[in-house]
Amino acid sequence: MSDAAGLIQFLNAIAEFAKGKEVTAPSVSPVWQRELLSARHPPRITCLHHEYEQVLDTNNDDANSTPIQKPFFLGPKEIRAIRNHLPPHASASTFEVLTACLWRCRTRALALDPNNTVRVSCFVNGRNLPGLIVPHGYYGNAITNPAAVAKAGKVCSFPLEYTVELVKMAKPQMTAEYFKSVADLMVIKGQPSYTVAGNFMVSDVRRLGLDTVDFGWGKLVYGGTAGAFPTLSFYMNFKDGIVVPICLPEPVMERFEEELKKMTKEPFDGSVDHRPPKITSML
Repeated sequence: MSDAAGLIQFLNAIAEFAKGKEVTAPSVSPVWQRELLSARHPPRITCLHHEYEQVLDTNNDDANSTPIQKPFFLGPKEIRAIRNHLPPHASASTFEVLTACLWRCRTRALALDPNNTVRVSCFVNGRNLPGLIVPHGYYGNAITNPAAVAKAGKVCSFPLEYTVELVKMAKPQMTAEYFKSVADLMVIKGQPSYTVAGNFMVSDVRRLGLDTVDFGWGKLVYGGTAGAFPTLSFYMNFKDGIVVPICLPEPVMERFEEELKKMTKEPFDGSVDHRPPKITSML
Protein backbone atom coordinates (compact mmCIF):
# COMPACT_ATOMS: atom_id res chain seq x y z
CA MET A 1 0.00 0.00 0.00
CA SER A 2 1.49 3.31 -1.09
CA ASP A 3 -1.15 5.78 0.06
CA ALA A 4 -4.04 6.08 2.50
CA ALA A 5 -6.70 4.98 0.00
CA GLY A 6 -4.78 1.77 -0.66
CA LEU A 7 -4.40 1.16 3.07
CA ILE A 8 -8.14 1.59 3.66
CA GLN A 9 -8.88 -0.85 0.86
CA PHE A 10 -6.57 -3.39 2.48
CA LEU A 11 -8.06 -2.91 5.97
CA ASN A 12 -11.59 -3.33 4.63
CA ALA A 13 -10.57 -6.53 2.86
CA ILE A 14 -9.13 -7.92 6.12
CA ALA A 15 -12.27 -6.79 7.98
CA GLU A 16 -14.45 -8.83 5.61
CA PHE A 17 -12.55 -11.98 6.51
CA ALA A 18 -12.36 -11.06 10.21
CA LYS A 19 -16.15 -10.91 10.45
CA GLY A 20 -16.36 -14.49 9.24
CA LYS A 21 -17.85 -13.87 5.85
CA GLU A 22 -17.77 -16.96 3.66
CA VAL A 23 -15.78 -15.40 0.86
CA THR A 24 -12.69 -16.56 -0.94
CA ALA A 25 -11.73 -13.11 -2.20
CA PRO A 26 -12.32 -9.53 -1.05
CA SER A 27 -15.31 -7.69 -2.51
CA VAL A 28 -12.92 -5.18 -4.12
CA SER A 29 -10.37 -7.06 -6.17
CA PRO A 30 -6.82 -5.68 -5.85
CA VAL A 31 -5.20 -4.10 -8.87
CA TRP A 32 -1.40 -4.14 -8.85
CA GLN A 33 -0.72 -2.43 -12.18
CA ARG A 34 1.85 0.10 -10.97
CA GLU A 35 2.91 0.77 -14.55
CA LEU A 36 -0.37 2.66 -15.09
CA LEU A 37 1.12 5.77 -13.51
CA SER A 38 4.71 5.38 -14.68
CA ALA A 39 6.64 8.19 -16.36
CA ARG A 40 6.02 8.96 -20.00
CA HIS A 41 8.43 8.20 -22.84
CA PRO A 42 10.27 10.46 -23.05
CA PRO A 43 9.61 12.03 -19.63
CA ARG A 44 8.93 15.77 -19.62
CA ILE A 45 8.27 18.18 -16.75
CA THR A 46 5.41 20.39 -17.89
CA CYS A 47 4.33 21.99 -14.59
CA LEU A 48 5.93 24.01 -11.82
CA HIS A 49 6.55 21.87 -8.74
CA HIS A 50 7.34 24.01 -5.71
CA GLU A 51 6.99 20.98 -3.45
CA TYR A 52 10.19 19.43 -4.84
CA GLU A 53 12.44 22.48 -4.87
CA GLN A 54 15.67 21.85 -2.99
CA VAL A 55 16.43 24.85 -0.80
CA LEU A 56 18.88 25.62 1.99
CA ASP A 57 17.52 25.20 5.52
CA THR A 58 18.10 28.49 7.35
CA ASN A 59 15.94 27.74 10.40
CA ASN A 60 17.01 29.05 13.79
CA ASP A 61 18.42 26.78 16.51
CA ASP A 62 14.98 26.25 18.10
CA ALA A 63 13.58 24.91 14.84
CA ASN A 64 16.43 22.42 14.49
CA SER A 65 16.18 20.92 18.00
CA THR A 66 14.53 17.60 18.89
CA PRO A 67 10.82 17.55 17.91
CA ILE A 68 7.93 16.53 20.17
CA GLN A 69 4.37 15.41 19.36
CA LYS A 70 1.06 16.97 20.42
CA PRO A 71 -2.50 16.43 19.17
CA PHE A 72 -4.84 19.41 18.80
CA PHE A 73 -8.62 19.07 18.80
CA LEU A 74 -10.63 21.59 16.82
CA GLY A 75 -14.37 21.36 17.23
CA PRO A 76 -17.17 23.56 15.86
CA LYS A 77 -16.36 26.31 18.38
CA GLU A 78 -12.70 26.50 17.35
CA ILE A 79 -13.46 26.40 13.63
CA ARG A 80 -16.06 29.14 14.08
CA ALA A 81 -13.52 31.28 15.92
CA ILE A 82 -11.01 30.86 13.09
CA ARG A 83 -13.65 31.81 10.52
CA ASN A 84 -14.31 34.99 12.48
CA HIS A 85 -10.88 36.18 11.33
CA LEU A 86 -12.25 36.26 7.77
CA PRO A 87 -14.53 38.94 6.32
CA PRO A 88 -18.25 38.04 6.20
CA HIS A 89 -18.24 37.60 2.42
CA ALA A 90 -15.35 35.10 2.41
CA SER A 91 -16.17 31.66 1.05
CA ALA A 92 -13.87 28.82 2.07
CA SER A 93 -14.10 25.18 3.09
CA THR A 94 -13.19 23.97 6.56
CA PHE A 95 -10.06 22.39 5.08
CA GLU A 96 -8.95 25.68 3.52
CA VAL A 97 -9.63 27.73 6.65
CA LEU A 98 -7.96 25.25 8.99
CA THR A 99 -4.93 24.78 6.73
CA ALA A 100 -4.43 28.54 6.38
CA CYS A 101 -4.69 28.98 10.15
CA LEU A 102 -2.25 26.20 11.02
CA TRP A 103 0.20 27.35 8.34
CA ARG A 104 0.16 30.86 9.78
CA CYS A 105 0.54 29.66 13.40
CA ARG A 106 3.35 27.30 12.45
CA THR A 107 5.21 29.96 10.44
CA ARG A 108 4.96 32.47 13.27
CA ALA A 109 6.15 29.86 15.78
CA LEU A 110 9.21 29.03 13.67
CA ALA A 111 10.31 32.69 13.86
CA LEU A 112 11.72 32.67 10.35
CA ASP A 113 13.30 35.55 8.49
CA PRO A 114 10.36 37.47 6.91
CA ASN A 115 12.04 37.14 3.51
CA ASN A 116 12.27 33.35 3.69
CA THR A 117 10.01 31.43 1.34
CA VAL A 118 7.53 29.09 3.05
CA ARG A 119 5.24 26.48 1.54
CA VAL A 120 2.06 24.64 2.33
CA SER A 121 1.59 21.36 0.44
CA CYS A 122 -1.84 19.74 0.27
CA PHE A 123 -1.99 16.04 -0.55
CA VAL A 124 -4.57 15.37 -3.26
CA ASN A 125 -5.96 11.98 -4.30
CA GLY A 126 -5.77 11.59 -8.07
CA ARG A 127 -8.00 8.53 -8.35
CA ASN A 128 -10.97 10.47 -9.73
CA LEU A 129 -9.12 13.04 -11.79
CA PRO A 130 -10.48 13.44 -15.35
CA GLY A 131 -7.90 12.12 -17.78
CA LEU A 132 -6.11 9.94 -15.23
CA ILE A 133 -7.07 6.28 -15.49
CA VAL A 134 -6.90 4.67 -12.05
CA PRO A 135 -9.03 1.50 -11.84
CA HIS A 136 -11.14 0.67 -8.80
CA GLY A 137 -9.06 -1.49 -6.49
CA TYR A 138 -5.70 0.09 -7.40
CA TYR A 139 -3.20 -0.35 -4.56
CA GLY A 140 -0.41 1.90 -5.83
CA ASN A 141 0.31 5.53 -5.04
CA ALA A 142 -2.16 7.94 -6.62
CA ILE A 143 -1.49 11.11 -4.64
CA THR A 144 0.70 14.13 -5.02
CA ASN A 145 0.99 17.38 -3.11
CA PRO A 146 0.96 20.67 -5.03
CA ALA A 147 2.28 23.57 -2.97
CA ALA A 148 1.47 27.20 -2.41
CA VAL A 149 4.42 29.48 -1.66
CA ALA A 150 4.77 32.88 -0.03
CA LYS A 151 7.17 34.99 1.98
CA ALA A 152 7.13 34.15 5.68
CA GLY A 153 6.52 37.78 6.57
CA LYS A 154 3.34 37.90 4.49
CA VAL A 155 1.96 34.65 5.93
CA CYS A 156 2.59 35.97 9.45
CA SER A 157 1.31 39.53 9.07
CA PHE A 158 -1.25 39.70 6.28
CA PRO A 159 -4.95 39.02 7.03
CA LEU A 160 -5.94 35.36 7.22
CA GLU A 161 -7.93 35.72 3.99
CA TYR A 162 -4.64 36.17 2.12
CA THR A 163 -3.37 32.80 3.38
CA VAL A 164 -6.72 31.13 2.65
CA GLU A 165 -6.51 32.33 -0.96
CA LEU A 166 -3.02 30.87 -1.28
CA VAL A 167 -4.30 27.48 -0.09
CA LYS A 168 -7.11 27.74 -2.62
CA MET A 169 -4.57 28.39 -5.38
CA ALA A 170 -2.65 25.21 -4.56
CA LYS A 171 -5.48 22.69 -4.86
CA PRO A 172 -6.62 23.39 -8.48
CA GLN A 173 -3.07 22.77 -9.70
CA MET A 174 -3.73 19.06 -9.31
CA THR A 175 -4.75 17.91 -12.78
CA ALA A 176 -3.99 14.76 -14.75
CA GLU A 177 -1.19 16.65 -16.48
CA TYR A 178 0.24 17.77 -13.15
CA PHE A 179 0.24 14.19 -11.89
CA LYS A 180 2.00 12.97 -15.03
CA SER A 181 4.52 15.79 -14.73
CA VAL A 182 5.35 14.62 -11.19
CA ALA A 183 5.92 11.08 -12.43
CA ASP A 184 8.27 12.41 -15.11
CA LEU A 185 10.08 14.61 -12.58
CA MET A 186 10.81 11.51 -10.48
CA VAL A 187 12.69 10.03 -13.43
CA ILE A 188 14.43 13.17 -14.64
CA LYS A 189 15.60 14.34 -11.20
CA GLY A 190 16.23 10.96 -9.62
CA GLN A 191 13.33 10.76 -7.14
CA PRO A 192 13.99 13.95 -5.17
CA SER A 193 12.54 14.24 -1.68
CA TYR A 194 9.92 16.78 -0.74
CA THR A 195 11.07 20.26 0.18
CA VAL A 196 11.77 20.25 3.92
CA ALA A 197 12.82 23.80 4.78
CA GLY A 198 9.82 26.01 5.44
CA ASN A 199 7.34 23.41 4.21
CA PHE A 200 4.11 22.38 5.96
CA MET A 201 2.42 19.35 4.41
CA VAL A 202 -1.15 18.37 5.26
CA SER A 203 -3.14 15.27 4.44
CA ASP A 204 -6.90 15.28 5.05
CA VAL A 205 -7.92 11.66 5.71
CA ARG A 206 -11.32 12.41 7.28
CA ARG A 207 -13.35 11.04 4.38
CA LEU A 208 -11.26 7.99 3.52
CA GLY A 209 -13.01 5.74 6.04
CA LEU A 210 -10.28 5.15 8.62
CA ASP A 211 -12.90 5.66 11.31
CA THR A 212 -15.44 3.26 9.77
CA VAL A 213 -13.37 0.11 9.21
CA ASP A 214 -15.42 -2.65 10.88
CA PHE A 215 -13.68 -5.78 12.17
CA GLY A 216 -16.84 -6.90 13.95
CA TRP A 217 -15.80 -5.45 17.31
CA GLY A 218 -18.21 -2.52 17.37
CA LYS A 219 -17.95 1.14 16.44
CA LEU A 220 -14.46 2.59 16.51
CA VAL A 221 -13.57 5.24 19.06
CA TYR A 222 -10.84 6.56 16.79
CA GLY A 223 -9.42 5.74 13.40
CA GLY A 224 -6.37 7.54 12.11
CA THR A 225 -2.62 7.91 12.25
CA ALA A 226 -0.64 7.58 15.47
CA GLY A 227 1.08 10.94 15.07
CA ALA A 228 2.62 13.52 12.79
CA PHE A 229 6.03 14.10 11.23
CA PRO A 230 8.13 17.29 11.49
CA THR A 231 6.79 18.55 8.16
CA LEU A 232 3.56 16.51 7.82
CA SER A 233 0.27 16.56 9.73
CA PHE A 234 -3.05 14.79 9.21
CA TYR A 235 -6.67 15.85 9.66
CA MET A 236 -8.75 13.10 11.26
CA ASN A 237 -12.26 12.73 12.63
CA PHE A 238 -12.74 12.55 16.38
CA LYS A 239 -16.17 12.88 18.00
CA ASP A 240 -17.72 16.09 16.62
CA GLY A 241 -14.49 17.69 15.49
CA ILE A 242 -11.08 17.30 13.91
CA VAL A 243 -7.90 16.14 15.59
CA VAL A 244 -4.58 17.30 14.11
CA PRO A 245 -1.27 15.89 15.39
CA ILE A 246 1.59 18.40 15.21
CA CYS A 247 5.31 17.63 15.44
CA LEU A 248 7.60 20.53 16.31
CA PRO A 249 10.64 21.22 18.50
CA GLU A 250 9.56 21.97 22.08
CA PRO A 251 10.32 25.74 22.08
CA VAL A 252 8.54 26.07 18.72
CA MET A 253 5.60 23.96 19.97
CA GLU A 254 5.09 26.32 22.90
CA ARG A 255 4.90 29.29 20.54
CA PHE A 256 2.63 27.36 18.17
CA GLU A 257 0.17 26.62 20.98
CA GLU A 258 0.03 30.29 21.92
CA GLU A 259 -0.58 31.33 18.32
CA LEU A 260 -3.33 28.74 17.90
CA LYS A 261 -4.99 29.89 21.14
CA LYS A 262 -5.14 33.41 19.74
CA MET A 263 -6.78 32.17 16.53
CA THR A 264 -9.37 29.98 18.31
CA LYS A 265 -10.27 32.34 21.13
CA GLU A 266 -13.86 33.55 21.26
CA PRO A 267 -15.17 36.13 20.93
CA PHE A 268 -12.93 37.66 18.28
CA ASP A 269 -13.44 41.43 18.20
CA GLY A 270 -12.97 41.71 14.44
CA SER A 271 -10.73 44.76 14.76
CA VAL A 272 -8.15 43.40 12.32
CA ASP A 273 -8.14 44.82 8.80
CA HIS A 274 -9.76 42.10 6.68
CA ARG A 275 -8.71 43.59 3.37
CA PRO A 276 -6.08 41.27 1.86
CA PRO A 277 -3.51 42.53 -0.62
CA LYS A 278 -4.29 41.40 -4.14
CA ILE A 279 -2.43 38.20 -4.96
CA THR A 280 -0.72 38.62 -8.31
CA SER A 281 1.72 35.73 -7.92
CA MET A 282 2.58 32.95 -5.52
CA LEU A 283 5.41 35.03 -3.99
